Amino acid sequence: MEITIFGLGRMGAQIARRLHANNFKVFAWNRSEGPRQEVASAGIQTFVEVKDAVAAMPDSPRVFWLMLPHKIVDDFLKNRLGPLLQAGDIVIDGGNSFYKDSIRRGKELNEKGISFFDSGTSGGVWGEKNGFALMVGGPKEQWPVVEPIFKVLSSGDNYGLVGKNGAGHFVKMVHNGIEYGMMEAIAEGYGVLQASDFNLNLAQVTKIYQEGSVVRSWLIDLTRDIFEREDVAGTSGKIEATGEGEWTVNAGRELGVDVRVIADALQVRRESSDPKNQGKFSNKIVALMRKQFGGHGVTKQ
Repeated sequence: MEITIFGLGRMGAQIARRLHANNFKVFAWNRSEGPRQEVASAGIQTFVEVKDAVAAMPDSPRVFWLMLPHKIVDDFLKNRLGPLLQAGDIVIDGGNSFYKDSIRRGKELNEKGISFFDSGTSGGVWGEKNGFALMVGGPKEQWPVVEPIFKVLSSGDNYGLVGKNGAGHFVKMVHNGIEYGMMEAIAEGYGVLQASDFNLNLAQVTKIYQEGSVVRSWLIDLTRDIFEREDVAGTSGKIEATGEGEWTVNAGRELGVDVRVIADALQVRRESSDPKNQGKFSNKIVALMRKQFGGHGVTKQ
């Protein structure tokens, strides 16, 4: 099966390599040269021009996977990829797009005879090795065509068509909102542990939490890595946010759902941009958790 990947950032490059390693014919495009060279070294054919990447694909159904920042997807579809698409093509948006935009894009492309799938993609820097979790929205009639892609990218069973267009990105949005709350709760708990007068070895405490406890989780595993490998004291507590937490809070309010924990976690992230909050121990832990699972950058204090 052939597929073209547009966007070779942290996630896009992993997706391209995992598909290539599983006998897919992968073509790839990226605006900058460095990521193109990186995936080319794995044996993947790359292109400088979008039109050339599209022309390399065989006849219908042609499958194009977008792994681009959500702010540029509309422009890319309208001005770069869109004019090259034809009826029967399939477009998958695997980035963190807003679900209402995905509903609109699905409708617009469907009117041109093009199938659209929105895929919430989770797995961070570990996805290439361990498999991604993939929550997909789109037309069930075309699902059998693209399901082999998602099956290979997953770790086995953690993928599926969850509903019509928008559903995939909606489920991923809520996933990230939950992530905000879980990370903040863990970090605040460690803030309390660190502030006590017991002089606790937090790596030891975390090792105990990891097995048999109610709070055992991958985030707790990553927290142990933080205490064993990271310079917590020298890390700034500024926590970046990519938007999904805010979208989840807004969606909850629109639907009349109480989302106070996620809203509070979002507010903490907003307040972390203030230098006076960047020394907070809990903020440092959240920032370092993001680095551990997603390769997100942190700043030094």
